[in-house]
Amino acid sequence: MIKKKLLSLAMAGTIGLTTLASPTVLAKAAPSTVSEFDTLISDLTSEQNEASNKLAKLQKEIKENEAEAESLVAEMEETKELLEKLQNEIEDLNLVIDLREAHLEDQARALQIMGESGNIVNFVLNADSLNDVVGRIDVVSTLISSNKQTLAQQEEDKAQVEAKENETVKKQEEQNKIAGKLEANKNALAERQAEQESMLASIAAEKSKAKEERSTLVAQAEAAEQRRKELETARTVSASASSDEVTTASSTESSAASSTASSTASSTASSSSASSKAKTETPAAPKAPAANGGSVVSIAHSLTGTPYSYSGTTPAAFDCSGYTSYVFNQAGRSLPRTAAGQYSATTRISQSQAQPGDLVFFSQGGGIDHVGIYLGGGSFIGSQTSTGVAVSTINSGYWSNYVAGFGR
Repeated sequence: MIKKKLLSLAMAGTIGLTTLASPTVLAKAAPSTVSEFDTLISDLTSEQNEASNKLAKLQKEIKENEAEAESLVAEMEETKELLEKLQNEIEDLNLVIDLREAHLEDQARALQIMGESGNIVNFVLNADSLNDVVGRIDVVSTLISSNKQTLAQQEEDKAQVEAKENETVKKQEEQNKIAGKLEANKNALAERQAEQESMLASIAAEKSKAKEERSTLVAQAEAAEQRRKELETARTVSASASSDEVTTASSTESSAASSTASSTASSTASSSSASSKAKTETPAAPKAPAANGGSVVSIAHSLTGTPYSYSGTTPAAFDCSGYTSYVFNQAGRSLPRTAAGQYSATTRISQSQAQPGDLVFFSQGGGIDHVGIYLGGGSFIGSQTSTGVAVSTINSGYWSNYVAGFGR
């Protein structure tokens, strides 16, 4: 059941990334007339509506995936209860084994004493009657048989303990992988939503720019038309003047027209330059978090024992990335919400460079799907499904197989 749901989530993420990728925008000649600007603005409006519809569809899909995730979380809770039950059974068996071990030791000492210097034989021979002899033989036989049964039961219980411990480890690893899948799917959905929102913002900016350039073009055209009318009036008036005056008026008209053209060209060049500058400027890269320190570690330890909960971001319950982002925020530093986002926002360092307060990342299924706070010496603290916020190691055991890197 769990595997089917995980496959469903993974397929949803993959299909969504394919279908909602940014559409290819073909290179178009820059509009130069009001009509061409109107066409461009109309096309951008259509693209904007289409992108809005896709975003709405994506948000619906996110809600559906969240519902699916909640179902997985419910199964994780059942697994957690099973783990607790297994642990109690192991403790009960170990108690019985310890008591039986003490009993066997007492029995072994009794048999040893009885066996010394023919004590068993004397015990039988000292019987008062034949019935007493048979009874004493039965006592010895029962004692030996009982010890054999006790030893057999002891071995059987020890085997049960080992089997239950192996089952516990398996269930814990299964929970960790489920949590990793949920985290990876959350990363994919967040990335897709950010991509679609970025596309909408880009279309809106381009549309706004086109409207502004259209307004500029219309204003230039109106100014040129006004100037033409003024010149036409001037020519009409000067037609009744002397030929010298006509020549002077003509010269003035030519100079004015040249000035208008020069002004128009200068304005167009300025607009083109501003447009080019807007296209070439890129937003600054996100600033990586500051170097880590003791405050992060002390805050991290203060939350030890907080239970795990998918999408948890408060001291009531945390998931892995919710825990690290909360700790860093309390220390006055900002981290993205997801494990993959935190991986992208930090600088890669080696394990030998890692210091207490740095981040350690894990990949259980191909992407960054778990994160914790490094404590040094191969230890880290994080929110795990089976333990909540607790200290674990990367030098041995489960997490040693999935370390993906360190970040600062």
